[in-house]
Amino acid sequence: MGHAADVSRGRCFEVGQADLSVTRMVEARLGPPDEGEVLFAVQKFAFSANNVTYALLGEALRYWDLFPAEPGWGRIPVWGYLRVLASGVPSVEPGRRAYGLCPMATHVTLRPDRVGRSTFSEGSPSRKGLSSVYNVYSWAEPAPHEDAFLVLSPSFWLSFTLDDYLARDPNADKTVIVTSASSKAAIGLAYLLTRRGVPVTGLTSPSRVAFTRSLSLYGQVLPYDQAESLPSAAATIVDLTGDATLRDRIDQHLARRPDIVIAGGTHGEAAALAMDSPDERTVVFSAPLAIAALAHERGWALLDQRFRAALGSFATHADSWLAIRRHRGLEDAAAVYQRVLTNAGSPDEAYLIDI
Repeated sequence: MGHAADVSRGRCFEVGQADLSVTRMVEARLGPPDEGEVLFAVQKFAFSANNVTYALLGEALRYWDLFPAEPGWGRIPVWGYLRVLASGVPSVEPGRRAYGLCPMATHVTLRPDRVGRSTFSEGSPSRKGLSSVYNVYSWAEPAPHEDAFLVLSPSFWLSFTLDDYLARDPNADKTVIVTSASSKAAIGLAYLLTRRGVPVTGLTSPSRVAFTRSLSLYGQVLPYDQAESLPSAAATIVDLTGDATLRDRIDQHLARRPDIVIAGGTHGEAAALAMDSPDERTVVFSAPLAIAALAHERGWALLDQRFRAALGSFATHADSWLAIRRHRGLEDAAAVYQRVLTNAGSPDEAYLIDI
Protein backbone atom coordinates (compact mmCIF):
# COMPACT_ATOMS: atom_id res chain seq x y z
CA MET A 1 0.00 0.00 0.00
CA GLY A 2 1.57 3.29 -1.10
CA HIS A 3 5.29 3.88 -0.92
CA ALA A 4 7.59 4.00 2.07
CA ALA A 5 9.85 6.93 2.78
CA ASP A 6 13.52 6.42 3.44
CA VAL A 7 14.16 6.52 7.17
CA SER A 8 15.61 9.93 8.02
CA ARG A 9 15.34 12.74 10.51
CA GLY A 10 12.71 15.44 10.64
CA ARG A 11 12.84 18.68 12.65
CA CYS A 12 10.12 20.80 14.24
CA PHE A 13 10.08 24.23 15.92
CA GLU A 14 8.20 24.39 19.24
CA VAL A 15 7.31 27.12 21.73
CA GLY A 16 6.69 27.02 25.46
CA GLN A 17 2.97 27.25 26.13
CA ALA A 18 3.55 29.16 29.40
CA ASP A 19 6.09 31.56 27.87
CA LEU A 20 5.96 32.01 24.10
CA SER A 21 9.45 33.52 24.02
CA VAL A 22 10.91 30.13 25.05
CA THR A 23 11.53 27.96 21.99
CA ARG A 24 13.30 24.78 20.99
CA MET A 25 14.02 22.66 17.94
CA VAL A 26 13.14 18.97 18.23
CA GLU A 27 14.20 16.10 15.99
CA ALA A 28 12.24 12.97 15.21
CA ARG A 29 13.10 9.83 13.29
CA LEU A 30 10.99 9.45 10.16
CA GLY A 31 9.88 6.07 8.90
CA PRO A 32 7.26 4.71 6.52
CA PRO A 33 3.73 5.97 7.36
CA ASP A 34 1.29 3.55 8.93
CA GLU A 35 -1.86 2.46 7.13
CA GLY A 36 -4.16 5.48 6.80
CA GLU A 37 -1.30 7.97 7.22
CA VAL A 38 0.53 10.14 4.71
CA LEU A 39 3.99 11.63 5.25
CA PHE A 40 4.35 15.10 3.73
CA ALA A 41 7.45 17.22 3.25
CA VAL A 42 6.79 20.86 4.12
CA GLN A 43 7.84 22.97 1.12
CA LYS A 44 7.11 26.51 2.32
CA PHE A 45 4.88 28.40 4.71
CA ALA A 46 3.93 31.96 5.60
CA PHE A 47 4.33 33.50 9.05
CA SER A 48 2.61 36.60 10.46
CA ALA A 49 1.08 38.08 13.60
CA ASN A 50 -1.93 35.91 12.81
CA ASN A 51 0.15 32.87 13.77
CA VAL A 52 1.19 34.48 17.05
CA THR A 53 -2.52 34.86 17.80
CA TYR A 54 -2.90 31.11 17.22
CA ALA A 55 -0.23 30.59 19.87
CA LEU A 56 -1.78 33.05 22.32
CA LEU A 57 -5.07 31.21 21.98
CA GLY A 58 -3.51 27.77 21.68
CA GLU A 59 -5.24 26.30 24.68
CA ALA A 60 -8.43 28.40 24.73
CA LEU A 61 -9.33 27.69 21.10
CA ARG A 62 -7.56 24.32 20.75
CA TYR A 63 -4.90 25.39 18.25
CA TRP A 64 -2.41 23.18 20.12
CA ASP A 65 -4.60 20.19 19.22
CA LEU A 66 -3.82 20.58 15.53
CA PHE A 67 -0.29 19.25 15.92
CA PRO A 68 0.14 17.83 19.44
CA ALA A 69 3.51 18.11 21.18
CA GLU A 70 4.89 17.05 24.56
CA PRO A 71 3.11 18.55 27.60
CA GLY A 72 4.01 22.21 28.07
CA TRP A 73 5.12 22.67 24.46
CA GLY A 74 3.19 23.82 21.40
CA ARG A 75 3.56 23.56 17.65
CA ILE A 76 2.24 26.74 16.04
CA PRO A 77 0.05 26.03 13.01
CA VAL A 78 1.03 27.85 9.82
CA TRP A 79 -0.47 27.81 6.32
CA GLY A 80 1.79 26.19 3.80
CA TYR A 81 2.38 23.96 0.79
CA LEU A 82 3.17 20.29 1.35
CA ARG A 83 4.27 17.45 -0.93
CA VAL A 84 3.52 13.76 -0.39
CA LEU A 85 6.69 11.80 0.34
CA ALA A 86 5.14 8.47 1.28
CA SER A 87 1.58 7.23 1.59
CA GLY A 88 -0.37 4.63 3.51
CA VAL A 89 -3.57 5.71 1.72
CA PRO A 90 -4.19 4.04 -1.66
CA SER A 91 -5.80 7.13 -3.24
CA VAL A 92 -2.94 9.46 -2.26
CA GLU A 93 0.11 9.07 -4.47
CA PRO A 94 3.61 10.36 -3.67
CA GLY A 95 4.41 13.62 -5.41
CA ARG A 96 0.97 15.20 -4.95
CA ARG A 97 0.97 18.71 -3.54
CA ALA A 98 -1.42 20.15 -0.97
CA TYR A 99 -2.21 23.49 0.68
CA GLY A 100 -3.31 23.73 4.31
CA LEU A 101 -2.13 23.90 7.89
CA CYS A 102 1.17 22.40 8.96
CA PRO A 103 3.55 22.88 11.89
CA MET A 104 6.75 24.91 11.53
CA ALA A 105 8.62 21.78 10.57
CA THR A 106 10.39 19.92 7.79
CA HIS A 107 7.74 17.17 7.68
CA VAL A 108 4.24 16.40 8.92
CA THR A 109 2.22 13.20 9.06
CA LEU A 110 -1.52 13.53 8.40
CA ARG A 111 -4.44 11.10 8.27
CA PRO A 112 -6.35 12.06 5.08
CA ASP A 113 -10.06 11.33 5.23
CA ARG A 114 -12.71 11.85 2.52
CA VAL A 115 -10.04 12.17 -0.16
CA GLY A 116 -11.53 13.88 -3.20
CA ARG A 117 -10.34 15.26 -6.51
CA SER A 118 -9.76 18.76 -5.10
CA THR A 119 -9.62 18.37 -1.30
CA PHE A 120 -9.21 16.00 1.63
CA SER A 121 -10.00 16.26 5.34
CA GLU A 122 -7.56 15.60 8.17
CA GLY A 123 -8.94 12.84 10.37
CA SER A 124 -6.51 12.62 13.31
CA PRO A 125 -8.33 12.02 16.63
CA SER A 126 -6.87 15.20 18.17
CA ARG A 127 -8.66 17.24 15.49
CA LYS A 128 -12.14 15.98 16.32
CA GLY A 129 -14.59 18.85 16.84
CA LEU A 130 -12.34 21.49 15.29
CA SER A 131 -13.66 23.73 12.52
CA SER A 132 -13.49 22.31 9.01
CA VAL A 133 -11.60 25.48 8.08
CA TYR A 134 -8.57 23.97 9.80
CA ASN A 135 -9.15 20.37 8.77
CA VAL A 136 -9.68 20.72 5.01
CA TYR A 137 -6.65 20.63 2.68
CA SER A 138 -6.67 21.50 -1.02
CA TRP A 139 -4.70 19.67 -3.68
CA ALA A 140 -2.63 22.43 -5.27
CA GLU A 141 -0.54 22.60 -8.41
CA PRO A 142 2.13 25.34 -8.53
CA ALA A 143 0.60 28.66 -9.58
CA PRO A 144 2.14 31.99 -10.71
CA HIS A 145 0.94 34.11 -7.76
CA GLU A 146 0.91 31.50 -5.02
CA ASP A 147 3.43 33.31 -2.79
CA ALA A 148 1.15 36.35 -2.53
CA PHE A 149 -1.78 34.00 -1.94
CA LEU A 150 0.17 32.20 0.78
CA VAL A 151 1.13 35.32 2.75
CA LEU A 152 -2.15 37.21 2.33
CA SER A 153 -4.81 34.51 2.39
CA PRO A 154 -4.94 33.69 6.16
CA SER A 155 -5.44 37.29 7.29
CA PHE A 156 -7.64 38.13 4.31
CA TRP A 157 -10.17 35.50 5.38
CA LEU A 158 -10.68 37.64 8.48
CA SER A 159 -10.97 40.78 6.34
CA PHE A 160 -13.41 39.07 3.97
CA THR A 161 -15.71 37.63 6.64
CA LEU A 162 -15.70 40.86 8.66
CA ASP A 163 -16.71 42.82 5.56
CA ASP A 164 -19.54 40.37 4.92
CA TYR A 165 -20.67 40.67 8.55
CA LEU A 166 -20.59 44.47 8.50
CA ALA A 167 -22.44 44.59 5.17
CA ARG A 168 -25.42 42.90 6.84
CA ASP A 169 -25.83 45.78 9.32
CA PRO A 170 -29.01 47.78 8.54
CA ASN A 171 -26.82 50.90 8.81
CA ALA A 172 -24.02 49.37 6.75
CA ASP A 173 -22.76 52.75 5.49
CA LYS A 174 -21.83 54.16 8.92
CA THR A 175 -18.18 54.79 9.73
CA VAL A 176 -16.05 51.81 10.73
CA ILE A 177 -13.20 52.49 13.18
CA VAL A 178 -10.48 49.85 12.82
CA THR A 179 -7.75 49.36 15.42
CA SER A 180 -4.36 47.85 14.55
CA ALA A 181 -4.94 49.62 11.24
CA SER A 182 -1.50 48.74 9.85
CA SER A 183 -2.05 44.99 10.22
CA LYS A 184 -2.68 42.92 7.08
CA ALA A 185 -6.20 41.96 8.26
CA ALA A 186 -7.09 45.62 8.89
CA ILE A 187 -5.68 46.75 5.54
CA GLY A 188 -7.66 44.03 3.77
CA LEU A 189 -10.83 45.08 5.59
CA ALA A 190 -10.23 48.76 4.79
CA TYR A 191 -9.75 47.83 1.13
CA LEU A 192 -13.06 45.96 1.01
CA LEU A 193 -14.97 48.62 2.95
CA THR A 194 -13.58 51.44 0.81
CA ARG A 195 -14.53 49.49 -2.31
CA ARG A 196 -18.12 49.46 -0.98
CA GLY A 197 -18.01 53.19 -0.24
CA VAL A 198 -17.98 52.76 3.56
CA PRO A 199 -15.96 55.44 5.43
CA VAL A 200 -13.08 53.91 7.43
CA THR A 201 -10.97 55.43 10.20
CA GLY A 202 -7.78 53.71 11.33
CA LEU A 203 -6.01 53.72 14.68
CA THR A 204 -2.44 52.48 14.88
CA SER A 205 0.82 53.00 16.75
CA PRO A 206 2.55 56.36 16.15
CA SER A 207 5.44 54.78 14.23
CA ARG A 208 3.03 53.26 11.71
CA VAL A 209 0.77 56.24 11.05
CA ALA A 210 2.72 57.47 7.99
CA PHE A 211 2.71 54.03 6.34
CA THR A 212 -0.99 53.51 7.04
CA ARG A 213 -1.90 56.90 5.62
CA SER A 214 0.16 56.18 2.49
CA LEU A 215 -2.18 53.29 1.61
CA SER A 216 -4.98 55.79 0.78
CA LEU A 217 -7.57 53.36 2.14
CA TYR A 218 -8.53 55.16 5.34
CA GLY A 219 -10.36 58.47 5.43
CA GLN A 220 -8.44 59.29 8.60
CA VAL A 221 -5.54 57.63 10.45
CA LEU A 222 -4.75 58.54 14.04
CA PRO A 223 -2.20 57.27 16.57
CA TYR A 224 -3.66 55.51 19.60
CA ASP A 225 -2.85 58.43 21.92
CA GLN A 226 -5.17 60.64 19.84
CA ALA A 227 -8.18 58.32 19.98
CA GLU A 228 -10.13 61.07 21.72
CA SER A 229 -9.81 63.14 18.52
CA LEU A 230 -12.12 60.79 16.65
CA PRO A 231 -15.31 62.35 15.27
CA SER A 232 -18.15 61.51 17.63
CA ALA A 233 -20.57 60.35 14.90
CA ALA A 234 -22.21 56.92 14.91
CA ALA A 235 -19.66 54.21 14.24
CA THR A 236 -18.79 50.55 14.55
CA ILE A 237 -15.50 49.68 16.22
CA VAL A 238 -13.65 46.70 14.78
CA ASP A 239 -11.02 45.92 17.39
CA LEU A 240 -8.07 43.90 16.11
CA THR A 241 -5.87 44.72 19.11
CA GLY A 242 -7.87 42.91 21.79
CA ASP A 243 -7.09 45.92 24.00
CA ALA A 244 -10.01 46.48 26.38
CA THR A 245 -8.59 49.78 27.70
CA LEU A 246 -8.40 51.22 24.18
CA ARG A 247 -11.95 50.09 23.42
CA ASP A 248 -13.22 51.75 26.58
CA ARG A 249 -11.46 55.02 25.68
CA ILE A 250 -13.12 55.09 22.25
CA ASP A 251 -16.46 53.98 23.67
CA GLN A 252 -16.52 56.76 26.26
CA HIS A 253 -15.45 59.39 23.72
CA LEU A 254 -18.11 58.72 21.09
CA ALA A 255 -21.38 60.58 21.62
CA ARG A 256 -23.44 57.62 20.41
CA ARG A 257 -22.48 54.31 21.93
CA PRO A 258 -20.85 52.28 19.16
CA ASP A 259 -21.30 48.68 18.21
CA ILE A 260 -18.08 46.80 18.98
CA VAL A 261 -16.67 43.82 17.09
CA ILE A 262 -13.70 42.15 18.81
CA ALA A 263 -11.83 40.29 16.10
CA GLY A 264 -8.14 40.15 16.97
CA GLY A 265 -5.41 40.26 19.59
CA THR A 266 -2.40 42.01 18.07
CA HIS A 267 -1.58 43.70 21.38
CA GLY A 268 -1.12 40.37 23.11
CA GLU A 269 -4.52 40.38 24.78
CA ALA A 270 -5.91 37.70 22.50
CA ALA A 271 -7.81 36.12 25.39
CA ALA A 272 -10.55 38.58 24.39
CA LEU A 273 -11.27 36.29 21.45
CA ALA A 274 -11.93 33.34 23.73
CA MET A 275 -14.64 35.02 25.79
CA ASP A 276 -18.37 35.26 25.25
CA SER A 277 -19.90 38.53 24.10
CA PRO A 278 -19.99 40.71 27.24
CA ASP A 279 -23.07 42.78 26.28
CA GLU A 280 -25.60 43.35 23.51
CA ARG A 281 -23.43 45.96 21.76
CA THR A 282 -20.34 43.75 21.62
CA VAL A 283 -19.69 40.78 19.35
CA VAL A 284 -16.69 38.47 19.65
CA PHE A 285 -16.07 37.58 16.02
CA SER A 286 -14.71 34.23 14.87
CA ALA A 287 -13.55 33.97 11.27
CA PRO A 288 -13.66 30.13 11.27
CA LEU A 289 -17.28 30.15 12.46
CA ALA A 290 -18.14 32.84 9.92
CA ILE A 291 -16.50 30.87 7.10
CA ALA A 292 -18.42 27.74 8.10
CA ALA A 293 -21.71 29.70 8.17
CA LEU A 294 -21.05 31.28 4.77
CA ALA A 295 -20.11 27.91 3.27
CA HIS A 296 -23.36 26.47 4.60
CA GLU A 297 -25.34 29.44 3.25
CA ARG A 298 -23.78 29.71 -0.21
CA GLY A 299 -21.89 26.48 -0.78
CA TRP A 300 -18.12 26.16 -0.54
CA ALA A 301 -17.49 26.37 -4.30
CA LEU A 302 -19.22 29.76 -4.63
CA LEU A 303 -17.69 31.08 -1.40
CA ASP A 304 -14.19 30.05 -2.49
CA GLN A 305 -14.76 31.67 -5.90
CA ARG A 306 -15.85 34.96 -4.28
CA PHE A 307 -12.96 34.88 -1.82
CA ARG A 308 -10.34 34.23 -4.48
CA ALA A 309 -11.72 37.02 -6.68
CA ALA A 310 -11.59 39.49 -3.77
CA LEU A 311 -8.14 38.30 -2.72
CA GLY A 312 -6.84 38.61 -6.28
CA SER A 313 -8.03 42.21 -6.41
CA PHE A 314 -6.49 42.97 -3.00
CA ALA A 315 -3.20 41.28 -3.96
CA THR A 316 -2.98 43.61 -6.97
CA HIS A 317 -3.35 46.57 -4.60
CA ALA A 318 -0.76 45.04 -2.26
CA ASP A 319 1.79 44.86 -5.09
CA SER A 320 2.36 48.58 -4.57
CA TRP A 321 3.33 48.35 -0.89
CA LEU A 322 3.97 44.75 0.21
CA ALA A 323 7.44 43.21 0.21
CA ILE A 324 7.58 39.42 0.61
CA ARG A 325 10.70 38.56 2.60
CA ARG A 326 11.87 35.03 1.80
CA HIS A 327 13.84 33.01 4.32
CA ARG A 328 15.16 29.46 4.23
CA GLY A 329 15.11 26.79 6.92
CA LEU A 330 13.78 26.46 10.45
CA GLU A 331 16.56 28.55 12.01
CA ASP A 332 15.44 31.51 9.91
CA ALA A 333 11.83 30.66 10.78
CA ALA A 334 12.73 30.83 14.48
CA ALA A 335 14.28 34.28 13.97
CA VAL A 336 11.19 35.49 12.07
CA TYR A 337 9.00 34.15 14.89
CA GLN A 338 10.90 36.20 17.53
CA ARG A 339 10.71 39.28 15.30
CA VAL A 340 6.95 39.02 14.90
CA LEU A 341 6.41 38.03 18.56
CA THR A 342 8.13 41.23 19.74
CA ASN A 343 6.28 43.34 17.13
CA ALA A 344 9.60 44.25 15.52
CA GLY A 345 8.41 43.54 11.99
CA SER A 346 7.46 46.20 9.49
CA PRO A 347 3.82 46.44 8.34
CA ASP A 348 4.88 46.51 4.68
CA GLU A 349 6.61 43.13 4.96
CA ALA A 350 5.34 39.56 4.85
CA TYR A 351 7.41 36.52 5.70
CA LEU A 352 7.68 33.34 3.66
CA ILE A 353 9.82 30.41 4.79
CA ASP A 354 11.21 27.93 2.26
CA ILE A 355 12.11 24.58 3.84
